[in-house]
Amino acid sequence: MEVGFIHTENFSQYNFGSGHPLTPKRIELTYDLMKAYNLFDNSNLKLITPRNATEEEVLRIHKTSYLTKLKELNNIGGNSYQAFPKFGLGPGDNPIFSGMYDAAMAVCGASLTAADYILEEKNTRSFNITGGLHHAMPEMASGFCLLNDVAVAIQHILDKSPKGTKIMYLDVDCHHGDGVQWIFYDRSDVLTLSFHQDGRTIFPGSGALEENGKGEGEGYSLNVPLLPGTIDSVYINIFEKILPSVMDAYRPDYLVCQLGVDTHFSDPITNLGLSTTGHEIIFKDILKNVPKYSNNKFLGLGGGGYNIGVVARSWTMFLAELLGTKISDPLPEKWFELFKEKWGFSDEEPPVVLRDQNWYIEEKQLKNPYWENELEAHADEIVKKYEEELIPLIKNSQ
Repeated sequence: MEVGFIHTENFSQYNFGSGHPLTPKRIELTYDLMKAYNLFDNSNLKLITPRNATEEEVLRIHKTSYLTKLKELNNIGGNSYQAFPKFGLGPGDNPIFSGMYDAAMAVCGASLTAADYILEEKNTRSFNITGGLHHAMPEMASGFCLLNDVAVAIQHILDKSPKGTKIMYLDVDCHHGDGVQWIFYDRSDVLTLSFHQDGRTIFPGSGALEENGKGEGEGYSLNVPLLPGTIDSVYINIFEKILPSVMDAYRPDYLVCQLGVDTHFSDPITNLGLSTTGHEIIFKDILKNVPKYSNNKFLGLGGGGYNIGVVARSWTMFLAELLGTKISDPLPEKWFELFKEKWGFSDEEPPVVLRDQNWYIEEKQLKNPYWENELEAHADEIVKKYEEELIPLIKNSQ
């Protein structure tokens, strides 16, 4: 089964500057690890150079006034301390930088290229690790995201497909996929399902279990807010109960998935407790459900992840899963040397193995059964609501 992998040497243009968590090194070192495992030489992989997004395509989601402001700021000639709060731009999450409009349009173009690939009848899988910027709103930037390439790609698939086409959006980033949810909140042709850290404890503060859509979209916005500290066993248990049930009830024509890996226990800005071993199991679970429930069509996008060693390892394992090939520990020595060369100045601990496990949290839970019970009880309550209310609502509306 051929996989369309969107590959560009221009990944560094989306760059908020030194010290920002969303560094282009994430993409660079991920490419390096994929190459070190010889995945780019796999006979089932098709490397695809991304096309540019058009303004018409982006304006299907974003407001003209916001796109005009991004264009105005594109050639500022270096970093700027200007702030435009109305548009979510300025010092902080979304600092202004030279070429920002071009960079944002390039990310959208890469995700549109991935969408174009699976729109072809014979193609079923595509992956764009530079995409997944799920926080951007129609009229403003948010959470490191200038444009919402996810929503742009989803709308593009719908525009190019027969009437009645349905898309399911699955988001496993640690942060709620708020931008995508709100953009499609009143529509039934897009179902959003986001697994994330409870919004009461982390940006963007949304993603409650009760956020279920409105009007025509009532019942088609779904959220799984997880408590800080949730580990592999609890996460995977709830994931395996909810994902196939929702997919079976909705029966989408396409599955679009944001694959943020900031759910890892070492991530510097989040608080969940997954391991790269857990990520791999989640990836397997996603892909095994694609041929069963979504017309065998899958578009994978990148997303969050601010421990670079985790991003590189987990997305490399996902590409290997897409290709149906096995990669094993230890990490390739040549990549390990590149990691130290390119990222050795940071405080981040170099990864030791491809597949790690969160022994620290699991040992902590053994010493504090109450905490473990609280995590599981919270997960059980969510599953109950899905089984008794949310999934029947989807089935009854089809």
